[in-house]
Amino acid sequence: MAEVSSTNNIGTKITQALKAGSGVDIIDLATTLAEAETQPKIDSVTNKKSSAELNISGFGTLKSALSNLKTSLDALKNKDQILSKSVSSQSSERVTASINSELNATAGTSKLVVASLAKNQVVMIDNDASDLTNEKYTSLTQNLSGADFTITITSPSGGGANVINVTTHTPQGIIDAINAADINGIKARVLNLDSSGSTFNIVVEGKTGANNSFDIASSLANFGEVTSQNAADLDMTVNGMQVYRSDNSVTDVVPGVKLDIKNTGTTNVVVSSNTTGLRESVDDFIFNYNSLIDVTSYLIGEKSEEDELAGSLANEKNTVNTILSSMRGLLDLTSTTSSNGFDTFRDLGISAELGGKLSLKETTYASAIENNLDDVRKMLTANTNDQLANDANPKGLALDAQNIIEGYLADTGSIRVKTDSAKESLTKYEQDLLDLQERLEKIKSRYLAQFAAMETIVQRSKNTGEYLTGQIKSMQSMYEN
Repeated sequence: MAEVSSTNNIGTKITQALKAGSGVDIIDLATTLAEAETQPKIDSVTNKKSSAELNISGFGTLKSALSNLKTSLDALKNKDQILSKSVSSQSSERVTASINSELNATAGTSKLVVASLAKNQVVMIDNDASDLTNEKYTSLTQNLSGADFTITITSPSGGGANVINVTTHTPQGIIDAINAADINGIKARVLNLDSSGSTFNIVVEGKTGANNSFDIASSLANFGEVTSQNAADLDMTVNGMQVYRSDNSVTDVVPGVKLDIKNTGTTNVVVSSNTTGLRESVDDFIFNYNSLIDVTSYLIGEKSEEDELAGSLANEKNTVNTILSSMRGLLDLTSTTSSNGFDTFRDLGISAELGGKLSLKETTYASAIENNLDDVRKMLTANTNDQLANDANPKGLALDAQNIIEGYLADTGSIRVKTDSAKESLTKYEQDLLDLQERLEKIKSRYLAQFAAMETIVQRSKNTGEYLTGQIKSMQSMYEN
């Protein structure tokens, strides 16, 4: 078969311009015949490709709506997010307060009367056992002895008598030896008592609380020590009950609240409950559920010439309706941690309207929050935080609902399976179009080759006819003369 190149095409155009050959536009004719043979198949595959692309987009939109619904349940699955608590102190100069457990904190007022603060024992040491004010140390490297000596710290909470060997015979050596011994948190440091000058004492301090008192002595001859402050417990009453603690930071006298006691006196600590966050989370869940209803109706509804995505999953109605039916079932899903008759989202006041969308019955919700907040929290969260989806223990309603949604979003879920199938089809259709285009070009080339051969024959016939016509005319001229 003869090959037809661009040169042949140019030649054909010249032949037509000179009115040679048959006068037919063989390029246009070959193209028309080739397209007539292949275009119906190209159109069919193109339509299938467009449908696959729309399926991918449609399932992507559906996945996004489901993901939003799942995310909205995040704020309902953790106990500490169900109810926010705040705490305030009537006198922050005396007591500061902060929430350290949302679950344990209880709304109410606690009256604190602080009689005395917890104190630590403070011992001052210098270089004169007879007078702490005269013979202070003059240098951290000052030599105190020609031989090793010991320091004995006796602490009831620190294991009794503890003998410390001091091998560096300087004030710094004493400080380092005490700190290295690490006896019940007892520490030593340098302190200059005067407003000027370089002399100093060694300060030895323990932890706050009466049980953290200690005695200190040394085999060093010039070892002067005196207790400048005795250890004592925090002494206060909480709602009329006498309470003693070894520290001024207290976490167990007002449930769920950490108290930092700063000064003596009376103050009220008020814990308040705030359910605004819970209401916002419930509203967000309803909004995203209703958005999913709108999205599914849009995807499987009527097609639109102006919006290709509208009706893009009309051919997947069974899949979409199966997912939608499962989501409607969330409303009646029973919590594995039901409490006191609170079992489903309906018990919070969430109900379905005509058309499938959700709404909140205000009176039902308000009653549940006011009278059964602990039951609501248990139903939704199983009284847990950050529970894993695959945890074998009972889960709250919010996490159970999330797991159902995740079943459709997972790699093995129907949305992923359908999307992957559409992507595989799209790849196949794209290759089919390439193959059909190649086939069209081959058919076109075949026709051009055939028509080119025909043009050659026609032209030869015309040349022969013209030659014979000329010969006849010459012969006629001869006889006429």
